[in-house]
Amino acid sequence: MDRREFIQTGTLASLGVALGPFSMVSCTNTETGVLFKSFITPPQESLAGVYWWWLNGLVNKEGISRDLREFKEKGINDLLLVNSAGSNMPVGVKFLSDEWKELFRYALTEARKYGIEIGVNMCSGWCMGGPWITPEMSGRWFLQSELMVEGPLPFAGKLPLPGNRSGYDHVFNPPGYKEYIDLPLDELDYRDTAVVAFRLPDEKHSRLDDERKKHLPAKTNRRDASNHTPAEKIMAPTLVPLQVLPDDQPVNVDEVVDLTGKMDASGALEWDVPEGRWVIVRTGHRMTGSRLSIAQPEADGLSVAWLNSVGVDKQFEMLGKVILEEAEKAGYQLKFFCDDSFEDGFPNWTADILDQFRYYRGYDATPYLPVFSGYIVGSAEISDRFLHDYRKTVADCMADKHYKRFAELCHEHGLQVQNESAGPSRSGTMCMDTLKNLGRSDLPAGEFWLGIKHDQEGGLKLPYGESRLERNQNKVTKMVASAAHIYGKNLVTTESYTTYRHWMDSPATLKQSTDRAFCEGVNRILVHTSTATRPEDGKPGYEYYAGTHFNPNITWWDQSGGFLSYIGRCQHLLRQGNFVADVLYYNGDWAPNIVEPKHVDPSLGKGYDYDVCNEEVLLNYMSVKDGLITLQSGMKYRVLVLPDSEAMPENVMGKIASFVAEGATVIGKPPIKDPGLKNYPACDNNVKELATRVWGNCDGVNQMTHQYGKGRVFFGKEIRSILQDDNIYPDFETNLPVIDFIHRSAKDNEIYFIANLDRNLQKADCLFRISGRQPEIWDPVTGKRRIVSEFIRKDGRTLIPMKFEGFQSFFIIFPRNSDIKRQKKSKDFPQYATVSVLDGPWTVKFDPNWGGPESVRFEELSDWSRHEDERIRYYSGKATYRKNFDVPAGKQHQLFLDLGKVKDIAEIRINGKNMGVIWTHPWRVEITDAVKSSDNVLEIDIVNLWPNRLIGDMQLPEEKRYTKTNISLKPGSPLLTSGLLGPVRLLNIS
Repeated sequence: MDRREFIQTGTLASLGVALGPFSMVSCTNTETGVLFKSFITPPQESLAGVYWWWLNGLVNKEGISRDLREFKEKGINDLLLVNSAGSNMPVGVKFLSDEWKELFRYALTEARKYGIEIGVNMCSGWCMGGPWITPEMSGRWFLQSELMVEGPLPFAGKLPLPGNRSGYDHVFNPPGYKEYIDLPLDELDYRDTAVVAFRLPDEKHSRLDDERKKHLPAKTNRRDASNHTPAEKIMAPTLVPLQVLPDDQPVNVDEVVDLTGKMDASGALEWDVPEGRWVIVRTGHRMTGSRLSIAQPEADGLSVAWLNSVGVDKQFEMLGKVILEEAEKAGYQLKFFCDDSFEDGFPNWTADILDQFRYYRGYDATPYLPVFSGYIVGSAEISDRFLHDYRKTVADCMADKHYKRFAELCHEHGLQVQNESAGPSRSGTMCMDTLKNLGRSDLPAGEFWLGIKHDQEGGLKLPYGESRLERNQNKVTKMVASAAHIYGKNLVTTESYTTYRHWMDSPATLKQSTDRAFCEGVNRILVHTSTATRPEDGKPGYEYYAGTHFNPNITWWDQSGGFLSYIGRCQHLLRQGNFVADVLYYNGDWAPNIVEPKHVDPSLGKGYDYDVCNEEVLLNYMSVKDGLITLQSGMKYRVLVLPDSEAMPENVMGKIASFVAEGATVIGKPPIKDPGLKNYPACDNNVKELATRVWGNCDGVNQMTHQYGKGRVFFGKEIRSILQDDNIYPDFETNLPVIDFIHRSAKDNEIYFIANLDRNLQKADCLFRISGRQPEIWDPVTGKRRIVSEFIRKDGRTLIPMKFEGFQSFFIIFPRNSDIKRQKKSKDFPQYATVSVLDGPWTVKFDPNWGGPESVRFEELSDWSRHEDERIRYYSGKATYRKNFDVPAGKQHQLFLDLGKVKDIAEIRINGKNMGVIWTHPWRVEITDAVKSSDNVLEIDIVNLWPNRLIGDMQLPEEKRYTKTNISLKPGSPLLTSGLLGPVRLLNIS
């Protein structure tokens, strides 16, 4: 749209009235006015939270009281209490000891005093488990052995045991695998499942050849892979079909004999072998041996099994009930129990898996067990269908027997449940339905990391292991957001800012990752991590090895309130109404079933948002209303997009047919078969028949559109074209790729969050799919708002030219009725002119208690880390810059102070009046009401980060060091740029 079209710029602007930039305004008690009041000061439940890490038991009452008081004062409401072990540090109270219980009760009493909500992680460290989890309750791997016999003959003898790691030749990633992978079988709690025998038609052609067999580890959930592996590459090998070859001589399903009842507990089998060459396959299972990660020794133990409920029940009995009893004694209602990160490799079996298979898939899996060893049973296609059903059964067991059962136990005791249940796991290949797992949680959770160089130019483009981003997006946050939307959960939680960057981040460097997560759908930040510390342990104190250290020991803690207010304001607005998405992608029925990171589908293009759904939601919670795909959660979508697959379950095909008949728009290719074995081969015929009705004569090659009932199906046509043919234009468009967005629709307000994810200033024409409403800009950094003066309404949309400082973000609100009282007119994004530069000498006071000089004179602003005085070079903490200045005559009207470059956070006072903390772009504050014409006293507190002092201390003998911590920075670590670098200028609006 040509900027020359800005002839008429909206109702208020045409009347000659508008607001100055982010003026504080009065408002009425409309929905928007009430919302704005709660935006300025968010309600407590909208505030940020933290992982409150009790590390190695180093907690005491003084530290607990300090933490909770400080959390309350700074704007933290939500705590997840995690007990874990630490390294290179002393040991405090033992987990679950009487002393620990007393401290826990004390913490709850203090939390109640401050109105802070607490949830508790359901083990020490992670994942779920402990010393009470016996081997039979732990995660399992299946094993098989074979014995070939010639009949006829009576067989009486012991069947060979499987090898202790048969089929697990490339295990490298599950936690602690080196300690258990090669243990002898008698130490691995081996147990039998079934014994079958079958006549072998041909030794070579009754097995999968090497080309087909290479995908067997993935198809049988025995393939290990790094959690860095992209989702599509995890799923891809399981979806490669096992081709039927002309010379295949498959095992006849009807001739597979179940011998399980003929083998005794010692493995001895008695069987009259019929004529022919027979293979006896013994199938059993061993414990994986996987243990908890970073658990305290007294609470360490095996991880629970993930495919049955026995371990969950035991965990709740031995730990959950203890926690609840102590909370009851303290008179405190815990908010939730948490099952933290699933990072437990790839368990693939459970003792009753054959029963579970019958329940979930509707047939007996026993005859197909030889497929796990590469035999072709029925046909290669039938074997592949069985493996598809097996993987789905594993996924169903995980979702229901673990996560659903855990939720049931929590709900029985009045608790919510929070699960980080969809990875990235230690092995990315676990056969889970990620959305289903997350759907079992009241508080579905994921995580996002900070790459080791995320604050450096080009740092976000490094490989995933360094950037922690895939295609510049977080790995699992879009998946968690989709799960919340489709299952009707309003909160999208993340373990946030996990990293190995020790004390290298400030609010300014955290903001970009925060905004990225918000645009992906996150609206509940839990900072990982806030370690509880005892004051006597010094600063920066003992810390966990991975996480953004965030507690009262950090240098900038006293200045952290603005950043936390920012999170609270954003979260409050991002919880209003419903997420707006035009497209719902059906992710298929297979397992593993993983949602890819947020990305732009080439067929859809930029400007539209989307969710992803699974089979369960499609079958049980989806309907069509007024032509829209509608979920019980309240979400509505204009189109449903099918995966690029020829297979679709019969019941899913039936639902798709009914959706289209009722008026839905569905995009995708017609299926030609069912992927599973239930009701085979009739299921294939039913799928084909229904697909022919819905898609008409579509050949799956050429583009087509077909009307069926009230709805339509499309194949071979871009999603974007289909939407635009229906006059559904992008929800948000801009001319810059670095601008991202998310849209929430509430009762009386359309709420857009727009973020610049680049460090440089950007000017962007932003086009919103809203018309007929007066837009407003709400700034979550300042808590102020103003009417937008310059905008165009055209073709049912609104164009607003916007300017973003580096990493700046805004809410654009379209209220049904704007309630701002009209004030003076000004530009939406005014230009600033320099009035004067505050150069020349500054007096700078450091804290001698941390090695700094009491007072020095800086002739010009400079980097502390380059100063010749090592007391300044290695200084960490707060220093106060002081200068007197005059305001040039006639320049006092709407005056601003711009700090230029700051490392890392600033607090400003003018003539004794506190002007607040500046922590991000623009490093500018209005000072009009604080200045005089002459002899103004300017004081600027500048706070840098801990590494410089830590690096300096590495060169000192231990007794002369200022700091105390268990974290060692790498030798040769560079000093961080620090201080007020400027230029410091007085500005006015030009």
